[in-house]
Amino acid sequence: MTEKQPEAGSTPETFVGKTEKGPNLRAGLMQKVLGYQVSRAIYVVAQLNLADLLKDEAKTVEQLAQETNSNPAALYRMLRMLTMVEVFEETAPHRFALTPSGQLLRKGVPGSLYNMILFFGSPRVWQSWEDFSYCIQTGENATNHVFGVPTWEYYSQHPQEAPAFYNFMTESSNQLGPAVAANYNFEGLGIVADVGGAQGNIIAAILKANPQLKGILFDLPHVTAGARQHLVTTGVGERYQVIGGDMFEPWPFKADLYLIARVLHDWDDEHTTAILRNCRQAMEANSKLAVVERILPTNKDAALLYYLSDLHMLVGPGGQERSLQEYQNLFKAAGLNFTRAIPLNPPFSLIEGEPEGFTKLSPGDRERSQE
Repeated sequence: MTEKQPEAGSTPETFVGKTEKGPNLRAGLMQKVLGYQVSRAIYVVAQLNLADLLKDEAKTVEQLAQETNSNPAALYRMLRMLTMVEVFEETAPHRFALTPSGQLLRKGVPGSLYNMILFFGSPRVWQSWEDFSYCIQTGENATNHVFGVPTWEYYSQHPQEAPAFYNFMTESSNQLGPAVAANYNFEGLGIVADVGGAQGNIIAAILKANPQLKGILFDLPHVTAGARQHLVTTGVGERYQVIGGDMFEPWPFKADLYLIARVLHDWDDEHTTAILRNCRQAMEANSKLAVVERILPTNKDAALLYYLSDLHMLVGPGGQERSLQEYQNLFKAAGLNFTRAIPLNPPFSLIEGEPEGFTKLSPGDRERSQE
């Protein structure tokens, strides 16, 4: 009996991922191997601002090609592929519209991934990942190996790429700041210091939600230079102080709460402990520490994005994502007591600590000590 051949133009079952005997493991693995092609295509979509061009209505490939100065045939082939991963929908021959997933590629919409995509597709990140085998063989980060300088120095030497990084950080902070303000109790606090707070989006969100508070933004001098101008636009008045400095040197300020958000995962354990020790030295008896980071989940079924972020920390700045126990160990090494962990917007949590070895003051004692 002759085996029936697939019709011309049909998709072989071995490629789409199913056979009569069940899932085709080879096809599934092929899709993972080729995933970088999808990632790169989505990066080009962001570069060309295609999602914003489609925000109001579907358009033909010819219209989109004219608006983006692209080759119509090549553009069609890319959009056709992206319909298979539900970024676009081909509503009529050669006519495309955004799907709900595609809407997230627009600028400034709630949950937008636009700036994240431009960051992860940027030359520094892309070329560092090309050297991933170096990370695995040595345990060292690829950015230093490829470019000869740490991540932060790279952006000072390549200012044309800096906006992709800082826009991504700002976009993330815009989503994280309100979550911190809504989920942490700031009652009884007077001064909150945001250490490594970049442009100040998180401290601005906290100050706007808590009019009794004053804030300190502490970061490298070249970062805080831009932050001063930015904070003027946030509507928090004169309730903040901007201080330029190095978090690996003694901190020249005092606060009731020291906030370190999305900073510690950039560093290895040695550097992270040094940051936490500087915080401990700056703290007074009733001071608190609030670290905002991803906590690696105990449920591995939901852990893929956390593990991917952990590898990105290895490739880029040389840091890592950590479990709650690992953060507790780092707190202890720095002379801090872990007090609690508060879930924020996934995937982030707030990890609270207090100084070890201090006798806490009552509010009355504290007021007398400040007289």
